[in-house]
Amino acid sequence: MDRIYRRQRHVYDLSRKYYLLGRDRLIEGLDPPGGGRVLEIGCGTARNLIAVAHRHPAAPLFGIDLSREMLDTARRRVERQGLAGRIRMAHADATRFDPALLFGVPAFSRIFLYYNI
Repeated sequence: MDRIYRRQRHVYDLSRKYYLLGRDRLIEGLDPPGGGRVLEIGCGTARNLIAVAHRHPAAPLFGIDLSREMLDTARRRVERQGLAGRIRMAHADATRFDPALLFGVPAFSRIFLYYNI
């Protein structure tokens, strides 16, 4: 994954602009309960997590991705937005990870995947 996204991560969001139909509706519809945690699988550059943070300001947010390169970009974006205290991300495979070991939380109230090819 890192070989693929090493260069692409810098233009990834620009290249996906026209493929994000329904993203805002999905984010609004997450409607996490009070104290509920939200996980994005394949968080990429954190574009969606940042949007969720603005739409649902009380929810603790988490993201996982297979690409360390994308996570590097995501962490910088989250820090620039001042959201490092609310958004935690980790390198992980969605088919086999333990939220307690990875993030120290038992589970998530909402999980979403919004991947566009």
